Amino acid sequence: MSDQFQQYKGTYPYKTDSKNRVNVVPSWRPQPGENLHLMASFDKKSELPIIKVMTDEGVASRLRTVDEHVTDPGEKAEIKSELKRNLRDASLNDQGRLLIPKDFAQHAGIEADAEVYLLAGDSHFEVWNKDNYNKAFGGLGVAPSRNKLGIF
Repeated sequence: MSDQFQQYKGTYPYKTDSKNRVNVVPSWRPQPGENLHLMASFDKKSELPIIKVMTDEGVASRLRTVDEHVTDPGEKAEIKSELKRNLRDASLNDQGRLLIPKDFAQHAGIEADAEVYLLAGDSHFEVWNKDNYNKAFGGLGVAPSRNKLGIF
């Protein structure tokens, strides 16, 4: 696991501005020269729409997973192409704000001047609208039913 992945920790409430930009946690901001990518996605457990944000290493990690688990060359190429089609280049402005493109915002139900949550992931971080976050997680903390490993 890369150091880039290890720095994603926590859940942070933020508010988008009038241009649908959101501040990114300072420790989650990419290093100079490192690229950011957005992916319209869905939470694996709740199936609610989210936006995943990752660096080049996050993309490379996903491509390695395909290489390690898919043996058919045609299927492997198809999955990698689908992954790449679903990525959008992104960047932070000088104040550390991430612009959420209109189509991605619509996908995730994120509006300008609205409350959102930034959640740590393994190889990425996620942007959730507040209502979907509350539906999926019921607010801060971890429900006992989700504590199967006893680590929370």
